[in-house]
Amino acid sequence: MTYKIFVIDDDVWMQKKLKHLLSINSEHCVELLKEPEDLLAKLKEQPDLICVDLMLPTMNGKDLITKILATNPEQDILVVSSQENISVAVELMKKGVKDYIPKDQNLKEYLWKAVESIKEKKQLKEKINTLESKIKNLDIPELSGNSKEIKHIKSLIHKATTANITVLISGETGTGKELVAKAIHNYQNKYEGDFIAVNMSAIPENLIESELFGYEKGAFTGADKQKKGLFEEAENGTLFLDEIAELNIRFQAKLLRALQEREIRRIGGTKTIPIQTRLICATHRDLKDEIEKGNFREDLYYRIYGFPIHLPPLRERGSDIFLLAQEFGKSFTRENKLPQLTFSREAKEKLIEYNYPGNIRELKSVVELACVLAEGSEIKEEDISFPKKKTKFDLTQNKSLKEYTNIIIQDCLEKNSYNIKKVAELLDIGISTIYNLAKKNQIRIKP
Repeated sequence: MTYKIFVIDDDVWMQKKLKHLLSINSEHCVELLKEPEDLLAKLKEQPDLICVDLMLPTMNGKDLITKILATNPEQDILVVSSQENISVAVELMKKGVKDYIPKDQNLKEYLWKAVESIKEKKQLKEKINTLESKIKNLDIPELSGNSKEIKHIKSLIHKATTANITVLISGETGTGKELVAKAIHNYQNKYEGDFIAVNMSAIPENLIESELFGYEKGAFTGADKQKKGLFEEAENGTLFLDEIAELNIRFQAKLLRALQEREIRRIGGTKTIPIQTRLICATHRDLKDEIEKGNFREDLYYRIYGFPIHLPPLRERGSDIFLLAQEFGKSFTRENKLPQLTFSREAKEKLIEYNYPGNIRELKSVVELACVLAEGSEIKEEDISFPKKKTKFDLTQNKSLKEYTNIIIQDCLEKNSYNIKKVAELLDIGISTIYNLAKKNQIRIKP
């Protein structure tokens, strides 16, 4: 990783010496500058470090430092000067200079130590910022609540981070399975890689292996370059396999072997690649039922079962419903710069009494719509509108057979949580037909 350093000094010999000393580290890219105006103009390049001499002919070094920090307040600055005045050094350190070293016989030693110290402090600050961001991300509105169910879920999230164990999250569609997976990833600090989520039902069967394991150049027609799979993309991070029950039975055996051996092989490849990835799976189905039906391998089930977390449906969380509604209302009005809203007693009762077949996702949509419809500072009962379920199609409309077919497929997708495989079986059509319609924007295959 390149570490960019600007050096400004009017002494050409000293410039070259500093560049030589700093360039001993191959990661350093050193650029020499003579005029303060040139340096100020190049601050937009965001150098990692600026070495400044105080005795410059066209501008006082202190003034230059003030201007640098006015433009880039977080800029790391190292003063390298022949002026050995302690009071000046103290004054500059108060301004924001990271270190002050004299031009003497110990220049090489002091310079190296100073630069490494500045780099270490910056890396530590970045790590702290990353950890603070992760902690902030744990404060997820969808996981708010005081019910014993949600308190239990939060305790399980914390316990799941104590070891590298596969987590299986179950629950109805819309209960927040991916949010729980993200919380586990964010909370466990040793996983510094990315969180990568993939929905198994959204990937055609013939592409699943290449998506997860990757492929080598020339492995098949169209493979004009090497491609890493998602297991590799999530290295030192978390791979979240949503709707794992939709994985076809043939590929389940390959996934099982990969998890057992902790290694994968790209399509067309000869070398095995170690897996350095945490796996979290999720499903809205009962995997034991799927095993009995012959749709899911029992050995794979026990491999991914690891640490189970079951998310209760929203209708079983009691008073959490209104707490969540308040969270969603605050978040929506804040993001859209709208005045904060309260709920009337009737609106609160209406929200709590509904059974939410779409769970948290549905509640969030209902509240956001209510925020838009509300007049004044209060959300009233009439502002709460729940989706109406269609019981039959209106055949009096002037639509073509093709249009009615798309409506039927779309309705079936929504009723079956966008499970493409199941919809294809129910309607007795090919999976490719559904994907082709989606590609033409005639239907949606995702919520």
